[in-house]
Amino acid sequence: MVEELTLRYLKLRDYSGNVHYIPNSNISTVTNMSLGFAYAVIDVSIAYSTDIDHAITVMRAVGESMRQETMIRDKLLEDIEIAGVENWADSAIVIRCRLMVVPLGQWDVRREYLKKLKEAFDQAGIEIPYPHVKLVTSQTVGKQIA
Repeated sequence: MVEELTLRYLKLRDYSGNVHYIPNSNISTVTNMSLGFAYAVIDVSIAYSTDIDHAITVMRAVGESMRQETMIRDKLLEDIEIAGVENWADSAIVIRCRLMVVPLGQWDVRREYLKKLKEAFDQAGIEIPYPHVKLVTSQTVGKQIA
């Protein structure tokens, strides 16, 4: 958050409360995360065994339900946008979505969406993956591992 702008420096405060002084001569690029609107961009990992369309349906339903909630709906500016499959990770398929929110609302909305999505995935039986490791030793090489 910008706290002060003088002829000599820019004073910023980060989420942890740390204050940063940046001499104006060092400023080459400025990113404003609070002008007009922001996006809460969320990458959601699902297991390879999960039906992608089903997961997207649940993701969309969670986004729509948040527009009905008193505490969050005023921060949401549009319906959820599902970009689709973003990546094939080592242990997961990654689906990207985003929510347009009021300035500086992206972090609260992101946290609430992830909380509600975890609950919805649990209810729908959608696995949130974790890395799987297959251990092969010299004694098991060439044998079927159960």
